[in-house]
Amino acid sequence: MTFPELLTRLDTLLQQHRPEYYATLGPPTTGAELAAFEAEFDLVLPTELRQWFSWHNGQEGYDSFFQNNCLQSLDSAAESMRINNELLADGDFVTNWWHPAWVPFLENGGGDHVCVDLHGTFTGQAGQILEHWHDWEARTVLYPNLTAWLAAVVQAYEQASAESALLTNEQLEELEPEHPEGFPQEFEAG
Repeated sequence: MTFPELLTRLDTLLQQHRPEYYATLGPPTTGAELAAFEAEFDLVLPTELRQWFSWHNGQEGYDSFFQNNCLQSLDSAAESMRINNELLADGDFVTNWWHPAWVPFLENGGGDHVCVDLHGTFTGQAGQILEHWHDWEARTVLYPNLTAWLAAVVQAYEQASAESALLTNEQLEELEPEHPEGFPQEFEAG
């Protein structure tokens, strides 16, 4: 499936199996908001990431979207990047603790993120999906790209919804998605 097809499928799954959560999702981000974000951080967002934020721009509250993470809005991603970029510039981080080309799109509410790595840190593969922990050196490359990640999320939602008509936060926190061969890849900052 293409990325837009996966988003459509996910949208349907959320409406059917998590209607209360679906009601908390934000409206799409605008092209002007995406352009301002790109200009502020001097980045060009890949098409899939632009489509992601144009699907739903975050959510209200911290109910789990997937594996104890919630959808991060573009404004929230920008704020996380500003803070981490400032700490990086001040010399507060060891090597690969943070990179200015990591764009968070999920957060756990405690300062940790799942990011699209536009730099290709550790592997040279720009666009990979990477975990950023605010207080732990582990930097796991979860998926080779956003499409592979979203396909795994949709598959996990489909499997869970086959067992339960309405999905709970607890069920979503415990989901174990399929990973492509060679993933996840474990690295450490420092």
